[in-house]
Amino acid sequence: MRRRLTITAMALIWPLVLALPAKADESDGWVVKNKVDEEVRFRPTTGLSKARSMGQSDLDKKLNVGGPFSMMKIHATLRASYDGVYDLNPSEYGSRAGSSVSFANNDGSKATSWGGGNTLPIADMVLGAGNPNEGMAIVNGWRRPDNGLIFATPVRPCDVDSRGCIKDYMDYSKNDLAAPELNSRADVVRELFVDAEVPVGSNTLALRVGRQQLVWGRTDLFRVLDVVNPVDYSRNNIYDELQDIRIPMGMVRADYRMGARGPFDDLNVQGLWMFEKFRPNNLGQAGSPNNPAGAAGMFRALKNCWDNGCTVGNYNGGNNALNFGRHQIGIREANMPEWNLSNMTYGGKVEGEVKGIGFSVNALTMRSQMPSLRGGIVSRNGLNGNYGVWDYAPAFDIEFPRLNIFGGSLDFTVDPIDTAFRFESVYTQGEEFADTAQKQLYKKSDVVRYVIGADRNTFIPFLNERRAFLISGQVFGQHILQHELHKTRFNGTVGMPDWDMNWIGTLMVKGWYMADTVSPQMVFARDFRAGANVLEPSVEWIPAAAWRFRLGANVKFGEYRNTFGNNADAATGVPWDGQASKGAWLGTEPFGNLRTGIIGMAHDETEIFANATFRF
Repeated sequence: MRRRLTITAMALIWPLVLALPAKADESDGWVVKNKVDEEVRFRPTTGLSKARSMGQSDLDKKLNVGGPFSMMKIHATLRASYDGVYDLNPSEYGSRAGSSVSFANNDGSKATSWGGGNTLPIADMVLGAGNPNEGMAIVNGWRRPDNGLIFATPVRPCDVDSRGCIKDYMDYSKNDLAAPELNSRADVVRELFVDAEVPVGSNTLALRVGRQQLVWGRTDLFRVLDVVNPVDYSRNNIYDELQDIRIPMGMVRADYRMGARGPFDDLNVQGLWMFEKFRPNNLGQAGSPNNPAGAAGMFRALKNCWDNGCTVGNYNGGNNALNFGRHQIGIREANMPEWNLSNMTYGGKVEGEVKGIGFSVNALTMRSQMPSLRGGIVSRNGLNGNYGVWDYAPAFDIEFPRLNIFGGSLDFTVDPIDTAFRFESVYTQGEEFADTAQKQLYKKSDVVRYVIGADRNTFIPFLNERRAFLISGQVFGQHILQHELHKTRFNGTVGMPDWDMNWIGTLMVKGWYMADTVSPQMVFARDFRAGANVLEPSVEWIPAAAWRFRLGANVKFGEYRNTFGNNADAATGVPWDGQASKGAWLGTEPFGNLRTGIIGMAHDETEIFANATFRF
């Protein structure tokens, strides 16, 4: 829900206040660059999925301050947008979204309505006005049922239907969703910082203070080193440019530039302190057009289960639906990190160049921007009504654990083949993964991630004899070092649903025609273990410096139904499935989604799009 402006948001104005004693250099004046942007997207499955109007202004001004400063300037980026899809397509994404739901069992025997499942001895599921069978949707209901569980979630904005809304995390009103910059964090002020330089002998100390983006990596689509700022995936999943979906944060950045020194052609040391209150990645909300990895839909369903009780379909192997009471399963709350020194982000890097090889060595300690579901909380036993911590019980809090990240990068050009290569790698400590073999249903593991990229300008004569095409390829790898996966005594599978090792490859081919005013582009990505693919063909037309038009499609295909067992085979019970003697029931929900991945989980989000931008 929309909240009042906090001290956090107001504190972002302080770089301006610091600059007030300095006299502005009136001879330079303000440099203002504006743009307006219109984007429309359409999906075969739901119709209109975006109708966004956006305006942005970039303002820069040099300041004449003297003293120890050789340079000082102020920069601001203001951005506001409104997505009319919530007004124009309200039956899919707005106040009339959703309907009544029923749960189709796999044996075809019956379809059970919301609240009509079998009942536990203690099953005080709220029904009627408090938890009606309306404004609902089956979580990932675009897939046909399988042996996995079936959940239902409310899908209307939280000011219309508050069920399943997670306080301070996923609790957006219709206005919050349609106009995301007009919020309590003052996101309309996208960037606001002061740059200053102080000579230190033959070196330079460069300072940047205020709300900003700090870019560490050089990759597209998937981040490896570039993890300082959180990302707004609700805007267009992973497919927008990172510069448009990074969430700028208030921080102090200091660069000590030493230039050529010893064996180095260039050397720079950077430190950072992020002082703005923690923000996670924005994963959207159930009922909004973009729901990366299906997380928001599942989270809202589980929160409603905790608050009001719920019906779960396909229970006990797909032939029953079961009603759960309040506080028995689900998400209790999201524990957002407090605004204090121990929860802030700190880091630094050393970067430079040696004989044409660019390098960096990076270190960062931060709160995870992705959520972790931790079991092991106090919940209510559906058999006797007692409260306690029950092993393997699917009752969770959302946490954002502290991570320690160590990494580095290399980039260089191999002249004989005219190809630029990029390498990035990080070692992360403290990440948490779902793990059905653990009593609390999660486990910490160290993770290694890396990317290898290559860029080459290549002539393709039969397509264009006069202009080279840019061909860019990347391979992203992830290795979970303490991965756990094994068979149970009933031949079920337990452990971490995430792949122990996985790779995603991307390929981009971009060309230019008509004096570089027309640029076709093709982007392809494949998740190798999941078997999921996405193809995005587009064409860009720039008839004049002020205008840009873009038309394209985003097509998903391949596998989208990876499965994982729901049976933990515990001596005292199992998290989802009471039929331990029957072995594991393999299904897509909930754990199979982790194997399907962010590309496969967007299988039903194929869309066409048109964009127009005017700069002045």
